[in-house]
Amino acid sequence: MPLRNPILTALVFFTSAAGVLAQTMPVAAAPVQPLALTALNNAFRAAYAEAKSRVLASAGPTLIVNGDTFALLRDGRRVEANTGTPIYDPVKTIAHLPLAIYVTLTPGDGVVGEDRLKTLAGLRALVPPAEASLDTLKLSAATLARQKRIVADSLAFLDDVAGRGKFARASLLAFTRGMAPLVMENVMEAARAQLDAIHAQVSAWRRDLSPQEWDRLHVVIVGPHMPREDLVVMQYFLRLLHEPREGRRVVYAEALWEEPQALDLLGTHLLDGSVGEAFFGDYMRMHRDLLGDAAGAYLPRLLPK
Repeated sequence: MPLRNPILTALVFFTSAAGVLAQTMPVAAAPVQPLALTALNNAFRAAYAEAKSRVLASAGPTLIVNGDTFALLRDGRRVEANTGTPIYDPVKTIAHLPLAIYVTLTPGDGVVGEDRLKTLAGLRALVPPAEASLDTLKLSAATLARQKRIVADSLAFLDDVAGRGKFARASLLAFTRGMAPLVMENVMEAARAQLDAIHAQVSAWRRDLSPQEWDRLHVVIVGPHMPREDLVVMQYFLRLLHEPREGRRVVYAEALWEEPQALDLLGTHLLDGSVGEAFFGDYMRMHRDLLGDAAGAYLPRLLPK
């Protein structure tokens, strides 16, 4: 039906035009500085890259940690070791069972769709052979009993949901909260085993390093984003090397899975530490935004309460 109100017609036109403009107008270009300034800044970047290579080459021994794989780089040589422990993966896998149930059912509650019931059934089918395999491992009686209880309670919950075809959010949370203490016992056991294995390997390497080499050792830990805070291996090396925080001798290379990228980050840390010390008397000053203090002083004026 045609629009008969001229004001309404005008509003529709301008609203439509604004929508088209919002979709098609190019983003304003950033300010362009004179070419001479760009050339000068590019010269700084080149000098920085060269300096980073020099600093990294003279850094001393470097220990790269990527999961269970530890690699010691020293005097152009590379030595690798695996710090995996027999107990870690089994107790981790069993702890993942209630987690798998939770992530399959969340979010919401009520009737469970056919796709998720199928997922739960597939998970259910994998549990009995996995549980049977626990008996082939050299687990303590207490550890084995804990795994059996996690499995039994998980199967009971799975079978209840499958039989009803629905669940209540409250019952899911009651299940997960009930599992938490058992899962955390697994976590405690896995952490101790991991730390013992790491310490044994690092201690063996330390005996082969001179005191001067040990004092110059840097550790690069490669890992994903979520466990970055309080990561077991991070805590170990910070305490071992008496470092108050990450950034000086212990560097976290988040998601830098390729070793050259992780080493490049170490070079950045080393060079920026040198810059911070030279300009500000603070090795860690360049490990945070140089503009940060100025922003903290100005923002209360820009955004007063």
